[in-house]
Amino acid sequence: MTIKGYCSAAVCVCVLFCVTLCVSAENLVIYGDNSYPPIIYLDNDQTAGILPAIFARLEKDTGDTYELRLLPWKRALKNAQNSDGGITNISRNEAREKFYDFSLPIYDDDISLVVLKGHEFDFNTLKDLQGKKLGGLSGASYGEVVDQAISNGELHVERENGGQSRLLKLLAGRIDVAIIGNGIAGLEVILASDPGLEANRNQFVMLPKPLVRDPLHLAFSKAMNVQPALERFNKALVALKRTDEYQQLIGIKP
Repeated sequence: MTIKGYCSAAVCVCVLFCVTLCVSAENLVIYGDNSYPPIIYLDNDQTAGILPAIFARLEKDTGDTYELRLLPWKRALKNAQNSDGGITNISRNEAREKFYDFSLPIYDDDISLVVLKGHEFDFNTLKDLQGKKLGGLSGASYGEVVDQAISNGELHVERENGGQSRLLKLLAGRIDVAIIGNGIAGLEVILASDPGLEANRNQFVMLPKPLVRDPLHLAFSKAMNVQPALERFNKALVALKRTDEYQQLIGIKP
């Protein structure tokens, strides 16, 4: 083959590669919670947090575009259930597995218990929470075991949309325990977001043992048939998790 022939073949290979990439790449709408700092939230109407940073990084490897739309959690869930898009910062459970295709875990969220100073107690099993009034997020799953205990009436959980209102209710004595995501980092963000909470930060105590460690995923309704996009996402995620860059994205010094 002549040099001209080699050049022509190389050009064809490059064109085919680009065409293949363009055909496989997708623009994917993904819903998420607009108020779950520091994991995912809106900051001056801009998406912010750990998960958006991870999605932005993974776009470089998957070729897909992830259009994050952050809403109150129950609305985000409803849109995903209507197959209007995918959903992230979502927990996996048996009921949801019947409806959604899930990615591999993106981030492990420590779901913690916060009480008022002077009202600490030893928490080792769910029985230690019986008889107490808990505050949790509307529409949230806390894993199969905790969800089942709530469904059976073994645990009493009052639901609402934001961590601020949950801690204010705790401060006012309207609940005994506030369920807060992302451990101490999540608590610090909520306290800093409200002057009343910030002024009373010394009144809040996080119990040493978390309620549960909750892996968060990306999911799409099975009706959307986006398994190839999920496979690309999973492949890129596995590679990213092996790097120091992932540790930096989630706020851990490698």
